[in-house]
Amino acid sequence: TPMNAHRRQILRWLGTQLASYLAVPAATINPLLPLAEMGVDSVHAISLVGDVEAHFDIDVEPTMIFDYPTLARIAEFISTAVAEQQQVA
Repeated sequence: TPMNAHRRQILRWLGTQLASYLAVPAATINPLLPLAEMGVDSVHAISLVGDVEAHFDIDVEPTMIFDYPTLARIAEFISTAVAEQQQVA
């Protein structure tokens, strides 16, 4: 479905962002692994929230990585939020 393609795109973007924070190759980012296990700290978390808000033009709670502890869950959250935003617009 187009939804899954969109989610994959979001996931790729998230992986790239995270890899740049952690200074690791994007290919090493596992979307199913809890971010905390990958060494993501509160500074990274705040950066990610800010980047997501700026890139996707959605409002994100600062607790996003606790509510959605993996990139797969974050991508799902973003794709839903973006879809809702488009319905409102």
